[in-house]
Amino acid sequence: MKKLLMACVILSLMTGCSRSKAIQFCEGVSPEGKGVNCGTKFEDGELTAVINSEEPFGVKTITVQVYEKKGGTTEKIDTLTVDVKPDRQSASVNLAFYAGGTYLVRASRRETSIGSAEITIEER
Repeated sequence: MKKLLMACVILSLMTGCSRSKAIQFCEGVSPEGKGVNCGTKFEDGELTAVINSEEPFGVKTITVQVYEKKGGTTEKIDTLTVDVKPDRQSASVNLAFYAGGTYLVRASRRETSIGSAEITIEER
């Protein structure tokens, strides 16, 4: 019984850690395409959203939508079209946040969701 429990714990840790987040917010991107200084809480300014798909994009452009969450409502504030390579699984796009608050960023290819993530911006 102990071995079974230990195996379950190890398996859940491996699967939880191996999955990358669909959207990460970072201060930049390394030459290898990995996010640098990533997180979910930043001061206002420009950031890079790193978008990771579970499979190749299969298209030449993806759509990134930015929503502001305020008082129980979610309002779309920007829509970006991002050029990607169809055979790749990751891309990055620069985003600018100059007002404090909580934002939701969604990425999709055609009508299929790639993923979404929230970010909190603190004004300086």
